[in-house]
Amino acid sequence: MTASATFRIRGLMTALLAAGALGSATAADIKIGAAEALSGPAGQYGQSIKNGLELAAEEINAAGGVNGNKIALQFEDEAGKKEQAIDVFKKLIFQDKVLMVFGPTLSNSAQAADPIAQAAKTVVFGTSNTADGITSIGDYVFRNSVTEADVLPETLRVAIKHANIKKVAVFYGNDDVFTKSGYDAFKKALETLKIPVTTTETFAKGDVDFKAQLTKIKASGADAIVLSALIAEGAPIMVQARQLGIDLPVIGGNGMNSVKVFDLAKDKSDNLWVGSPWALG
Repeated sequence: MTASATFRIRGLMTALLAAGALGSATAADIKIGAAEALSGPAGQYGQSIKNGLELAAEEINAAGGVNGNKIALQFEDEAGKKEQAIDVFKKLIFQDKVLMVFGPTLSNSAQAADPIAQAAKTVVFGTSNTADGITSIGDYVFRNSVTEADVLPETLRVAIKHANIKKVAVFYGNDDVFTKSGYDAFKKALETLKIPVTTTETFAKGDVDFKAQLTKIKASGADAIVLSALIAEGAPIMVQARQLGIDLPVIGGNGMNSVKVFDLAKDKSDNLWVGSPWALG
């Protein structure tokens, strides 16, 4: 956690306190809700976010808190599921009466749960929501990660230039807001860059066998695979691609931007290109 990142979180808390948004939190204990995917396939993202929030709270509290008030984080597991995210938001906002909510982890869950916070006039701050349309839910909805529409075109430009890519195959999850948003951003960027698409293949959450689609991709003559996937499906896609002798560059969206890819795909993750939704400083 950088000093400037900690400063921004402290500044957010200060602004909320100044605006009179403290609610029922006591002077010695600012309750902040954190609805993150701490279990299930998305847990590899949520656990990292939890670690970052805890580190920031420790640093802020050690430096005297916010106007002398200590931050108390209250974590709830939304498991990367829309229905569970809605339930967790209701608990944090109406039962626990937190000052604000960090989360949820996935854009799919944010699209479902953020309207709860908006209606209750409770600030919600997404730390990993990169799909289009999240902040348009309302003026109480914020995020600090760059959208797929901004990150993916730059990722493509760099990969195409350095890997000498002339044509690509596209592979994406068609049943998730995030992966569909990534596909839309990739498609638009490929059209802008005038890169031909040899084939477009899809999969769904929970799929484990991707060999049929990968066989089509291999036969299409693509120079690279453009992949919009969460890591639960993205990592096995890379493993199975290499098993089929597909050693092409894989250009991933933000869902593949996790150190867990090295645990799940190991050396099969070589030649993976991803951008970052985070700003340094």
